[in-house]
Amino acid sequence: MVNATEAIHEKIPWFLVIILSAFLGVFGMVWLQLLPSNLLSYYSFGSIICQMNIMAAPFIVLIFSAIFSKLIGKKIALSTLTYLYVVAYTSSLYLNSYDPIEFSDVVSSRYMNEDWSAAYVPWFMAPSKDIASQLLSGHVSVPWADWIPVITYHSLLIFLLGFFFILIATLFRRQWIDIEKVPFPQALLAYELVRRFSEEKKSIMDKIGRPFFIGILLGLAFQVPVFMTVVFPWFPDVYGWKTLCASGQWYVQPGTTFASIVGLSAFQEHPAMVAIGYLAPLSISFNAWFWHLIYIVLMQVAYAMGYYSGMEGIGGCGRAWCSPSGLTEAPFKFQAVSYGGGLLGLSIFGLFRERRYIGETLRVAFQKRSSDRFDIEKREALNYRDTYLSLGLLFIAIVIFFMIAGLGFVGALLVPISYLLFWIANARMYGLAGISSAGLDHGNTLFRLMVWPTAPDPPTREFVLSAYYVRRGMDSPDAMSNGSIFTGFACYKMASLTGVKNSDVLKAMLVATVIVPLASLITYIQLCYSYGGTVFASAAICVDTNQFFNISNPLRWSTVPAAEPLASYVFAGFIIVAALELLHSRFIWFPFEPVGFIIGTTFLSVLWGYWGPFLIAWVLKTITLRVGGSKLYENLGVPIAGGFVAGNIVALIVGGIMGILKFFIPY
Repeated sequence: MVNATEAIHEKIPWFLVIILSAFLGVFGMVWLQLLPSNLLSYYSFGSIICQMNIMAAPFIVLIFSAIFSKLIGKKIALSTLTYLYVVAYTSSLYLNSYDPIEFSDVVSSRYMNEDWSAAYVPWFMAPSKDIASQLLSGHVSVPWADWIPVITYHSLLIFLLGFFFILIATLFRRQWIDIEKVPFPQALLAYELVRRFSEEKKSIMDKIGRPFFIGILLGLAFQVPVFMTVVFPWFPDVYGWKTLCASGQWYVQPGTTFASIVGLSAFQEHPAMVAIGYLAPLSISFNAWFWHLIYIVLMQVAYAMGYYSGMEGIGGCGRAWCSPSGLTEAPFKFQAVSYGGGLLGLSIFGLFRERRYIGETLRVAFQKRSSDRFDIEKREALNYRDTYLSLGLLFIAIVIFFMIAGLGFVGALLVPISYLLFWIANARMYGLAGISSAGLDHGNTLFRLMVWPTAPDPPTREFVLSAYYVRRGMDSPDAMSNGSIFTGFACYKMASLTGVKNSDVLKAMLVATVIVPLASLITYIQLCYSYGGTVFASAAICVDTNQFFNISNPLRWSTVPAAEPLASYVFAGFIIVAALELLHSRFIWFPFEPVGFIIGTTFLSVLWGYWGPFLIAWVLKTITLRVGGSKLYENLGVPIAGGFVAGNIVALIVGGIMGILKFFIPY
């Protein structure tokens, strides 16, 4: 690993950055649309498996770079591999299973919910019904004059939010990466590839090492049979994958032995999540499964007291989404406690905890230049003054942008504030645990507390658009550009490991943030017009979606993250997380911390079952450290984990190609 103080001073390969960004934007979207429906959730270039946040494009690009390097017999420089990772990671946000998400929601509303759309969606957010419906059937020329205002609107939204959150990561880079050493497991897994492919050794085996090779074999041994099971009905279901949800969850079934345990709902069986959890701190993995155990116990006690009657007859998925549910209904309302108040507590208390760092950056930003200022800023991507000024201007631009769209000043102000607070918390979870608090039902928490406890009757344009954007924007990293905060931290983490200048990494991220989503959006429109959106599995979902209405209509507003009373539950979650954060940071012996609490008591464990992989990862990592200490962990455990994910991605590439061939030649 390159010493963090030894930055690599090389010119940015702009040709590579621009061409790769454009290529991934076009090719990644074509790849996505040609995939069959049963491969969408795992075989795209974006985030694979629900909420696991493994971005496929960086691994795919690095693997093909290694093959290319071997063919030409020339080593690829460490700095070049870093830029490949940066561009590919940035692109992953815009090439996920159902992208372009926000664009499709709004545009499809023109013909899916015509009256609702006509009342609340401005002309520049979506074309007329006649033009929008052409995405369904295609086979006509694209009327670009009608689409240019729409493309401009949605692209500007992506650019503004993307730049804003990359700069938020830029501001906190030194604190999180240099000082706190937040691990960012996803970046560490990719670095296992980068550091091997940049080494000058004769054979492939010497390059990757035996533990990493073992991990690759294990990844292939798992993913290849799963792929064969999904594609070929006759193939033996070696792992019982057909009995699971497509993304790997086992759910409790009504009438079975486990159904009487009303708090037990799901167990995530995908071993790639174990690899991620293995790189997380032990305190995180322990707390994730421990707090879910507490959740199960509390639910059983409440059930014995007469709450949640009938829950024993509901399947695992329904125990998260349906009624009764401990997530949304009294006495617990854990979505309001842990997602609503907990995430706000994680963010606000985290900012309070880092008040000295923030104060230092403000003093450095607005004092006269001194040697101290130079020492503090010398490794930063952008000096603090320009960072703060840029963030201020971007925030103002975002508020104005939403006001032009139809939000009043309060709504236009509160949407980006909600984004900021919740996505800082998400970034903290991502950096420590490798996953984030997906699920859009907590996005309206601040609005419920401060503006609309219940939906206005009749609904106004400000309400409808605020409801849509504040909820959709919290859904997942790829729902809009808010996940760019992950991009920023992941790429800066990689730069800290490889020694590439942070300022160069920032420039590459910003350029890719402009090129990739624009290229992918234009490609998507062209594909739909050329062949008809209903021909493609992903586009068929996007052009037939009711999500704009489903998310923005008043029927759901007052029930998420929970029904009234709400404030007391949000406040309780805030206090619980703040207390856990304070005690865990003050006392080394205190075993409980807030990130695991949030993982164990929300959708992440109740719906997606991620407490299970964290339990397995905690056991494996504990054994590793006790048997061989940090040396065995770094030389054996981490390479196997990195190799396992790489093996999964190799299977993804092969499986994706086979799936695409099936589009042209059914088999």
